[in-house]
Amino acid sequence: MLLVVAVGLLAKRVGGETAGWAAAFLAAVGTPYMALMAATGPTPNFLVPLLVAVPVAFGLDGVDGRKRPRLAVAALGFVGGAAAWDSALALPALAGAFAGLVVAGLRPRLAGIVTFAAGFVLGASPLLVARLVGASGSSPVTALRPRWLWADGAAALARAAQGLFGLQVPLVVDGPERAHLPLLVVVALAFGLLALLAAGSRSHRSWPLVGWAAGLAGAFALSRRTGPDEIRYLFGLAVPVLALAGAGFARLWTHRRTAGLLAAAVAVPWGVGHAVLVNAWRDPEHAVKVWQVPPLEPVLSTLERAGVRSVYASLQFAARLALGSDERAIASQAWNERIPGDPLRFKDEVDLDPRAAWVLSHHLSRGMPRAEGFRDLLQQIGGTWKEDAPGEFVVFRRFVPPYDETRPVAEESIWVGTLDGAPVSAAVLDRDAATVWRSPLGIARGTGLAVRVTDPRPLSALVLGIELSPSPLAVPWVCTIDGEVVARGPMRYGMQWVGGVPRAGKQALLAVPLGDRRASEVRLIFQDAGPPLGVWEVFLYGPDEPERPAAGSAAAEQALERARAGDWGVAAGLYAAAAQAEPHRASYQASLVRARWRAAHRRWLDVESLDDGGPDVVSR
Repeated sequence: MLLVVAVGLLAKRVGGETAGWAAAFLAAVGTPYMALMAATGPTPNFLVPLLVAVPVAFGLDGVDGRKRPRLAVAALGFVGGAAAWDSALALPALAGAFAGLVVAGLRPRLAGIVTFAAGFVLGASPLLVARLVGASGSSPVTALRPRWLWADGAAALARAAQGLFGLQVPLVVDGPERAHLPLLVVVALAFGLLALLAAGSRSHRSWPLVGWAAGLAGAFALSRRTGPDEIRYLFGLAVPVLALAGAGFARLWTHRRTAGLLAAAVAVPWGVGHAVLVNAWRDPEHAVKVWQVPPLEPVLSTLERAGVRSVYASLQFAARLALGSDERAIASQAWNERIPGDPLRFKDEVDLDPRAAWVLSHHLSRGMPRAEGFRDLLQQIGGTWKEDAPGEFVVFRRFVPPYDETRPVAEESIWVGTLDGAPVSAAVLDRDAATVWRSPLGIARGTGLAVRVTDPRPLSALVLGIELSPSPLAVPWVCTIDGEVVARGPMRYGMQWVGGVPRAGKQALLAVPLGDRRASEVRLIFQDAGPPLGVWEVFLYGPDEPERPAAGSAAAEQALERARAGDWGVAAGLYAAAAQAEPHRASYQASLVRARWRAAHRRWLDVESLDDGGPDVVSR
């Protein structure tokens, strides 16, 4: 609705009331791609032309000599700055529109330019501050193509424009999937639109819109980030083009039949394109193949019957699982598939759940393993699990790790030192996650830890409680017993057993399954350089050790509930109680570390979880 209003107002300022109504009509009909953007497009790309339209519209008033109070000029600058903060593509649009305003007759005074610039800086200040503190880097949108790719940029512009203005019908916001219209329909649309634009561009008042369109089109062609199927970066072209078409209709209105035929030549093909788009979207196969959104009802039913409340799932399924279950089950990517290293909304909560499941497709993924690949990983890391096969998915659940945290080796039976025989701090055995031993130097190839027991015995796992930052989980390692390599890591995606579930990415533990081998010493040897090693606890587990009672389970369950409710301070206190009741359980101690980390960080944004460790951990 706002876009229709913006187009109508701009056209009215260029060509009068008839132009405004005609442009509003064309915008209301819209191109098929405009419907896609309104329904599924990224908000920043949709907002850019709306924000740019505000200073352009008032600038057109200035062409007639109308003066604005300084406060109004500053406000217009603020809107322009906000547009630049929203997207760098606002800059060429604003620059082109300003050049067009000057050509059309606008003569701004120095004081007005300074006032507008001050407002602009204020509007763009969040971006400027982010750049200053290093929270925002340079955008690939602003990176220029090398000269030898300029022809490719022009070709990309032409193909993107075909999709934007309905000569072809894109079936997704970004992607190569397009439907084609009959040739006669395409010819009629191209002729009608070009004729209206030619007529609408004849007035000197149209030059700001022409400049806007030229600036944005040139930036699209020259940007290294844009491509022929990334039409959203060209979406800002829709507003000036529709406004110019409306102005062209008004100019031709004296020949009503001609104007009406040209308008029909534009609107009718767009209507045909809408019908094609709707039919494609109604096809279930399109939803699966293009949108990668197969039906999830069988999965949701399986999760509900099994009592699963936390799920790892790929990007295109995670949010749907949470919404489809009314957040009775929360879901997260195991790591950020799209931007490794960026935090995710629910990763902390899912990482803390000892009964989390994995929901994976046989065919679809954005980076997480598919069902067969995940099964292979599970076979490599050991343990057992149950599989359900609802619809096109596999639900992996009811995991049992290859070691039992209720059977710890007593701390007094463990010695921990460096590989050259020097003992490390007793802090690694005090069962207090707040005390940490750190190596004086960074990890180097051939360095590591030796862990001994007083009497040889079968050992199931060596588990280290490690610092979250800097994390050593990306550093390759081997584990040896009596000179034989019995384990290697990290596994692909950083996969390891943590808290009874296979988990990926950054964690507070480094778990090394030992296969119940009999040993008196376990040596963890790093194979590459890394950050200083920070260890807050060392645990050993064995199948023949006495079983300890589950004294902390009730507190841990309550802690998880408080974490899911967002009350991280209380959750940390409850995990501390669980760890105090069962100090030998690495998972409780690790949950306490995670909850304390989360409680100490900001708690008012949507995306606050611990990061996944970045490509070094999850993209191996």
